[in-house]
Amino acid sequence: MPGAENQEKHNKHVMDAILRVVEGGDPEKIAQDVGMDPQQLVALSDSFVRENYQDSLLGEAAQRKIGRNESCPCGSGKKYKKCCLRKHERIKDLLRGSVDFQQEEAQEGPPEYVVKGFDLLATGENEEAIAYAEDLLSAHPDDDRLHDTLASALLASGQYDRAVDIGQNRWEVAKEEKSFFIEHGHHKRLPQEEGGAVPHFYAPETWMEKYWIALKSREYSALMDDPQDPEMTRLIEDLLTANDQERFPGQQEEGLEERKRALEPTIDQLKAAGPDAIPYLLQIMGRFSWAALFVPEILAHYDTELAIRSLIDITMFSYHYVSESCLKHLEALGPDSLLPHIRAAFERNKEFDALKVGLINLLGNLDSPLVDDLLVELLESGETDVVDWAGLVIGKRTRTDLLPVLEQASTRIGDKPRITWAISHLRKLEEDRTA
Repeated sequence: MPGAENQEKHNKHVMDAILRVVEGGDPEKIAQDVGMDPQQLVALSDSFVRENYQDSLLGEAAQRKIGRNESCPCGSGKKYKKCCLRKHERIKDLLRGSVDFQQEEAQEGPPEYVVKGFDLLATGENEEAIAYAEDLLSAHPDDDRLHDTLASALLASGQYDRAVDIGQNRWEVAKEEKSFFIEHGHHKRLPQEEGGAVPHFYAPETWMEKYWIALKSREYSALMDDPQDPEMTRLIEDLLTANDQERFPGQQEEGLEERKRALEPTIDQLKAAGPDAIPYLLQIMGRFSWAALFVPEILAHYDTELAIRSLIDITMFSYHYVSESCLKHLEALGPDSLLPHIRAAFERNKEFDALKVGLINLLGNLDSPLVDDLLVELLESGETDVVDWAGLVIGKRTRTDLLPVLEQASTRIGDKPRITWAISHLRKLEEDRTA
């Protein structure tokens, strides 16, 4: 069938383009060759690297360290250093920032013992979930799903210090495992005995986020009144009825609208209560829930330092819809009000800078020359993701005068896809301008 043949040819062209980008080619030029949007091509290349780790390193290169003077595993007959070494090093460099090194889940899904732990969390049986996870961790010490169950149950039951400790510890383990996996192609913590429990690891980025949420939950708990205001407590309890699946069976957008209509009086009363409601609202944010979806709108109603900082911190939770809602309300503040807050966000908690890329994207929507000043400052960050994303936004803002600064930053962090695209894009704009 001609249609199928054409589609197959198109798919081959796209895959060839992705491989050319991975090997260090110019995304702007390659995208032009195949009729694609350059940003889409960069995103597809990122995805390819993440999802095809072993194949991207041509199998043997992923499994063992190949000497520079050995024959290249691709079969060309050339020495490795004269053939694929540079490409493999580039892919490894990309992977250090983005590889998802978790093993694939079996087709039948997670094992029953994991599902049971999640079920206990879903039904609010937190003490049972804690005991259950602690018991199973003796047999499965490196199953991050059990550590996740335990940390989530501890948060829900107000045991913040233990939840923070788990988040911090598992983040360190995940970073160590990821580094080892990239270098050796397998996990460091493998079962020592035949038939031993196979570890299940989360990516470091996942534990970084969970650690951040635990830290913020502990901080939010310390803001609460003692004794608590009974009227404020009642309003929060009313808002939490959004989580009642029997009362609100609707899902997705329909479910959100259904809940919003029913809870509109409560939301209005919380807005009218003023900033004193903020600590009570923040208690909801330790876990993703229907009630949490309404918190950004209420926080945005208060024009206070704590409300704005809370919106910024919650963007780093990566809760679906919630983070986007926080960013939307922050953007509405305008550049003059917002920029000092974003600058302050990057001056604190630097170890969590990788969670702040949403704020960098937000900068691209603000119309102010001060935005570019801040983006240039972010190019000096020690966090590669921050530099890469800041470079992308500068490219989108067509600041050709900043091309030398971008090139300098790219030399420092190595070839990263977003800043590489930005440099190619700005060079082309400069060439077109002088042509």
